[in-house]
Amino acid sequence: MFDLFNFLHIFVPLFVVVDPFAAMILFISYAKGRSKIERLKVVSDATLTSFLILVFFAIFGYYILLYFGISIPALEVAGGILILLTSVEMVTEGDKPQGSRRKQNSEPLGDIGIVPLGTPLLAGPGAISLVIILMHDYSWPLVMLSIILVTIITYLLFMGAFYIYNLIKEKGARALTRVFGVLVAGFAIQYIFTGIALFFHIG
Repeated sequence: MFDLFNFLHIFVPLFVVVDPFAAMILFISYAKGRSKIERLKVVSDATLTSFLILVFFAIFGYYILLYFGISIPALEVAGGILILLTSVEMVTEGDKPQGSRRKQNSEPLGDIGIVPLGTPLLAGPGAISLVIILMHDYSWPLVMLSIILVTIITYLLFMGAFYIYNLIKEKGARALTRVFGVLVAGFAIQYIFTGIALFFHIG
């Protein structure tokens, strides 16, 4: 039977941390004046890149941790801190970290879908840490389904980016990102608490 409760516990944090709305703002800034074919290539590159990165770390992330001797509690705390830092920047800036951005004309448009849109904007350190944690805490089919759905929703949002942007404008998109930032902060604190509890065998 499909476990809706656990699915929502996976999907909601993952969607909020990936935050396609923030990446959408940057996509619009790059894609203005471009042809539909060029936009489609950027959208495809961004969503495919983020999908492959998240799936890779969902499958192999735990074994990478084992190889380097990193425990799940340590990842819970480290991942929580990374996600918390992301949330602070989302709330204060209303966007993804400034360090993730590139000048619009500094590289060919075709590469922008991979970097910075695919990674680190969509599949950043926070999202990568989160999928590893989720794979440890929940069943892998639910995690994979969540990754797939987040990717599909991100693709649809990017395809309708200019229509959505005309409705909510940049201020609206940034306001959504700030709201998401508060939610991300809550998830981050919870992961830190969980990691500490696991390390000290509390509860």
